[in-house]
Amino acid sequence: YKSLAAAKAAGYVPVTPTGARTVHYINYSVLEGSSPLDPTAIPALMYVNTNHGAVLVAAVFFMTPKAGSTPPQPGGCLTQWHVHTDLCFSGSQVDGNNNGGSCPAGTFNKVTEPMLHVWVASVPGGPLAVEPGGVALVEAADQLPPVSPANGTA
Repeated sequence: YKSLAAAKAAGYVPVTPTGARTVHYINYSVLEGSSPLDPTAIPALMYVNTNHGAVLVAAVFFMTPKAGSTPPQPGGCLTQWHVHTDLCFSGSQVDGNNNGGSCPAGTFNKVTEPMLHVWVASVPGGPLAVEPGGVALVEAADQLPPVSPANGTA
């Protein structure tokens, strides 16, 4: 899904604000029917908006409650599952974070399911690193070749 249009056509929808530097897209039908780490059923994609359009930087896998309680560790300690505890949601959409201690009115905080990013961009920490941070991620995305035709903004 280097092509954002192809991802959208396949059912991926944004769950973080579009136009932001990084945007996560999720395919709910894939999420509901997939098992952890199935490379043929990737539940979420992460794009970085660059000067040459949106660039796919990661596939994101989730450990859903139906999958059990222990995430698979095919890479041993290199398999870095993580959760987010600071996100503010409005329905299933992430509207921001509660860095100030609470979520804005009309939103609520919840802990995400365990997730694993598999980076296609060369990020510090390697292909299974926990999110490397904004600057490092943007720099990694800028090193990837542009998609032709170019993606618009994610």
